[in-house]
Amino acid sequence: MAVQELINIPEYWQTSVRPRGFGELCDMVETQGKPVGIWCLEEWNPKTGEVTRRQINKNVVTDNGAVNILASAIANASNANPWNNLYINNNAGSTTLTTALTNGQTGVVSLAVAAIPAAIPLNNISPATGVTQILVGYGTGQTQTVSMNGAAALNATSLTTVSYTSNAVYAIGTAVVPLPNVGENPTNANLKVNQTGTVVEQYSGVIASGGFTYSATTGAGNRSVTVVFVFKNATNGGSTANGNYTDCWLVNVTSAAANTTTGLFVGNYIAHEINTPMRVDNSNNVTATVVIKI
Repeated sequence: MAVQELINIPEYWQTSVRPRGFGELCDMVETQGKPVGIWCLEEWNPKTGEVTRRQINKNVVTDNGAVNILASAIANASNANPWNNLYINNNAGSTTLTTALTNGQTGVVSLAVAAIPAAIPLNNISPATGVTQILVGYGTGQTQTVSMNGAAALNATSLTTVSYTSNAVYAIGTAVVPLPNVGENPTNANLKVNQTGTVVEQYSGVIASGGFTYSATTGAGNRSVTVVFVFKNATNGGSTANGNYTDCWLVNVTSAAANTTTGLFVGNYIAHEINTPMRVDNSNNVTATVVIKI
């Protein structure tokens, strides 16, 4: 008996070479960067085990469903690997310009900067691939993204870039920040590989339930969780070492546990922010806030 196929997936019908299995069909579905659910319902004869009808359909992730996903994955207590920890360190070479750039300045192949607090590798945090990009004008309304053309060592005062034309005036003191990379999946060892100077780092520990706020606002991209933690030194009631911190990660460990490399939860570090140096000392606390949207 022929199987009745009811496949409500437009991409399936738009190609002359159609996938033979459900997994292959899922691979061809266009998600547009949004969470997508794909259902496969099969009717089958319990006596013979033969499938008589198969229906495949794409559904939306509901607002409450999206928040439930976030609450399960990012919370103070949930599954075996909740993403309930924030980690900060000084692994990024955030700096500022010491020589201004003019609007339309051509052939820029080097940026004069204040001594960088950590090395900047050519290819971002290993094992990521792709050239490290840096953002000139970070934190302002006028920015420009440029590509590195060579690694820079700790305390370097010059950053080598692929030749480009400046798109605006950038004054002395303008922030210059290396950007995180979507391909990053660092081990615990190379997470700190750029900290060739004094290493400063701190895990928040399991964040209390009050540090998580969930929003069920309707519409894809509007369902979110906000995670907040305040890093303080001992004088102010915390345990964070004094120092300048450049990076913040959302993680599922309370210390540098062995990085997960197999199974469903691969890697300990899932969201990475590189900022201009944040200072923790007797006069400065750092409030880290991360918003994850679905």
